[in-house]
Amino acid sequence: MTSAWRQDPLTASRPALEGELVAEIAAELLASDLNAAPHVIGSLLRRLEGDAVTVRETCGALSSAQRAGQRMLPRLLPLVPSISACFDGLLLDPDDRLTLLVAGLSVTDNVEVLLRATGRAPDELLAGRLNGLLAVSHGRFTLCDRRATIWLQHTTSALEIAHAHELLERTHRDLGDEDAALWHRASGALQRIPDVAAPLIEMALALSEAGHADHAFVVATEAAEHADGASCEWARAVAGAAAMSAGCFEDAAERLGPLSDADHALHAKALGIAVVAETNTHGMIAMIDPAEHRPRAADPGRWRDWARTASLAAVACAERGAPHEMRAWLAALREADARAGADGAVRDAAVALCWMLTGEAEAVEPSSGGPFSGTMVRALHAAVRGDIDEGLRILALAHARPTGETDPLIPGFERSPLADAYLAVVEALLRFWRGDVEAARELLGTASVRLPVGIPFAGLGVVLVQRLDIAVHGTPGPLARSLAATLPGGIRLDRLVDSGLSAYLGGAAEQAAIDVTLWHDRGAPEPALGIPGLDEVGPVARRPRVEPPETTRARLLLHRIRTLPESSWRREHDEIAETGRRLTSPFDRARVEALLGSTCLSRGDASAGRRHLRAASRLFEDAGALAWKDAVEARLARLTIALSAQSDPVTEPIAVIRDADPLAASRVAWETLLTEREIEVAMRVASGGENREIATALDVSVRTVEVHVGRLFDKLGVRNRVELAVLAHRTGRVF
Repeated sequence: MTSAWRQDPLTASRPALEGELVAEIAAELLASDLNAAPHVIGSLLRRLEGDAVTVRETCGALSSAQRAGQRMLPRLLPLVPSISACFDGLLLDPDDRLTLLVAGLSVTDNVEVLLRATGRAPDELLAGRLNGLLAVSHGRFTLCDRRATIWLQHTTSALEIAHAHELLERTHRDLGDEDAALWHRASGALQRIPDVAAPLIEMALALSEAGHADHAFVVATEAAEHADGASCEWARAVAGAAAMSAGCFEDAAERLGPLSDADHALHAKALGIAVVAETNTHGMIAMIDPAEHRPRAADPGRWRDWARTASLAAVACAERGAPHEMRAWLAALREADARAGADGAVRDAAVALCWMLTGEAEAVEPSSGGPFSGTMVRALHAAVRGDIDEGLRILALAHARPTGETDPLIPGFERSPLADAYLAVVEALLRFWRGDVEAARELLGTASVRLPVGIPFAGLGVVLVQRLDIAVHGTPGPLARSLAATLPGGIRLDRLVDSGLSAYLGGAAEQAAIDVTLWHDRGAPEPALGIPGLDEVGPVARRPRVEPPETTRARLLLHRIRTLPESSWRREHDEIAETGRRLTSPFDRARVEALLGSTCLSRGDASAGRRHLRAASRLFEDAGALAWKDAVEARLARLTIALSAQSDPVTEPIAVIRDADPLAASRVAWETLLTEREIEVAMRVASGGENREIATALDVSVRTVEVHVGRLFDKLGVRNRVELAVLAHRTGRVF
């Protein structure tokens, strides 16, 4: 197996290249209906020497839950054809085979351990067939291709593997390393050894606290194989907690579920983690009645454990937009905090985060320590107060100078992959709020190949990476699609806004409006924290969002531009434009400029429309939102072509529309505001057509035409057919 202590030599690999390779493999797996989470692909790449073929074959041999990251990867990866092809022709004498097997099983890369365990001389490690298979430098050794360990263990008998572990146990004991000796004693045993369980559990706890969730799970699982009675339950609890900290909720629920039904101290400690695991696995807040599980005794320790359970349940409710259930759990938390004499240690951290996620950010000033309750909540609090830079500074400082503080909400999990995933998602969100679209996308993409970023805030990371991909490329990329396809069953996302965004940027305004309208009809579901969506088309959703004040101002400006009537447009245009210029986020300001430009064109002000659209293009480029920039540039290009086709070249640069088709420019100017059918109706109304004539020409009912005409009046800010005709002809003639 891969060592539980030895550092992975590929952890310092170049993240950009790693991300590109993960994305390439993810795309191929998606095409083969083998969805795999990016961080699982990344882990396999690091364990399989970066060989993409072997990774793809291994994914095909894993279960769907393992590929999705809902179960831990197996301790020994499967022997797939590409590995067999590499090593089946390798002829090794018994001594060389034993040397390679010991090297692969060793929990340390110390050459002295390898030499003592195998009885080899130093020069023998680099001689014969070992040359090219084993590398030695500065007292350290490494397998040149770690896939050899997989091949060796699959093609070696259990007795031979046990013998290699025995050699390593003896060597580590001679060198005074009791922990390593203990591990090899347990791993090489062919029968249960109950006395190794307790020290293995302690070892697993230390690994978990150090952030090595996968190794902690392996060690705790080994402990459970040897333990009995209460020790076995403790080992399963530690393994379940390690799985949960890695985001492997199916493994966590399987190991912790039975413990949460027991009536002893372990039940109290396991219940909170079990609630989180079950919630993410099954899609609802675990159906437990707080009154049934609250401690019966006055033991402060039990009440503190119950307070932590209530706090985790309350946060899970807040993440999923369930305020009623959240308040019930907060009530249980307040009682538990008081009975434990905790003086708000757990209560205040949970209350601050819950109010943050439900939009009551000012209710509680965050004061807790630790990466989750302290750093993350303080950074979010600063951002939603309007100081995004301060929020990013808080995150950067915590990353550069970790304090090692105990987090009251997640004690023991401060350095876990799941906690790191929350921090990565928050930092990417703050950068998106600040308008650094490309920087946010790169940060989250890098994090996604190492961390379960799809889990935080009930899938907010998935929504975020999809919106960022769409802003840059116009459609979700393979990492985003893999994240969405491998979400835990307990997280449900509405993808209509993302579909609408892709359609809008691709020039399909009608489809975008349909998607946003359907989303609105479903109640406009959104993540707990506000992510810029699509406010340019469809019904206006006016519910409050948890976001910085400037983001709210930009969104309200977009709504105001869309709903201004023709009669007040010219009067209010300058004020809206000036307010937009005060936005510091280049992305938010660009969207305001783009909608101002489109609206100016639709209202017949070509000069202002072009000016706003050109400003939007430059701002989108500054933000890294290249798909938005391309959409604006395409709109300007279509407008230029339409005008060129209708104008008299002799009069350039002032384009004069020929009388043959005075409404052609109106078609281009209105394409982002109206659907294709609405444009057809508008052109016929502007040409003097009556409803019945239009219905006959378009092969629809008169009532349908009446509905379209009513929508035209609303969208264009006119009151009757005459005003619509005047606006259409004016729009066509001013270019």
